Amino acid sequence: MRINHRMRMSLALAAALSTATAAAQSVATVLQAQQHRVESVDARASGRLVMVDAAGKRTSYKFTLKMQGFPDGVRLLEEVDTPQPVRLLVRLEPTGRVIAHVAHKDAAGKWQAQAAPAQLSEPLAGTGFVLEDLVDDQFFWKDQSLVGRAACGSRQCVTLQSQPGSSDHTQYSKVVSSADEKTNALIHVVKTVRGSGVVKDIAYSALRESHGVSSATQMELKMAGRPGSTLVIVDRGTAKANLTLRDFDLGSSTLEDPNQQNQVD
Repeated sequence: MRINHRMRMSLALAAALSTATAAAQSVATVLQAQQHRVESVDARASGRLVMVDAAGKRTSYKFTLKMQGFPDGVRLLEEVDTPQPVRLLVRLEPTGRVIAHVAHKDAAGKWQAQAAPAQLSEPLAGTGFVLEDLVDDQFFWKDQSLVGRAACGSRQCVTLQSQPGSSDHTQYSKVVSSADEKTNALIHVVKTVRGSGVVKDIAYSALRESHGVSSATQMELKMAGRPGSTLVIVDRGTAKANLTLRDFDLGSSTLEDPNQQNQVD
């Protein structure tokens, strides 16, 4: 059968549309898996937050963490035992908006929450991590694209590039996330800070499975052009903590309206 020019054009267009549809379906499938991983979390962990300076000297603080998905969003409560202990409550709403509050101990040793929301760019106990880094809000941004599939060491990874839309409040202009294709556990994340262009490289390692959920028990953050690194090392934890709202009490002070938007530098 002879194929004329118009038929060739039609076949080429059909092939292009088919490829585009398949790519869109792949993005949707990967994105849905990551959103489900975040929203279905039910975890408790304890470990060490370690700062490594340019000379290799380590400063270590103990932390405890609880994280649970609820109908109104994912809540995370973290307590870090620094010289001035800090308690953090971060909520990721279904829309992707992040709200964070901070509490410190008063003279009587009771937790007192700051009424106003904290800035999402506030460093976590003086490390390279900031409050926004405690939740994977990039998977809820408007613009998502599939970078590709490739080996991550012994694992096969799928990589997504996330960019915020005008309504997404974040300090990042772009986040590239690579996850294990079988378990959806994050393996490598690269974040670019808006404005400054500073690149934060986070490597996830020592994956462990708990109640059918795979997650890293160590994370290392390095910032381009800056010596040293920050480590998050999980010593104990479970992915089936059966937490409730009562487990996420920040302190005795009354907080401002939780719908108030956090500030972003």
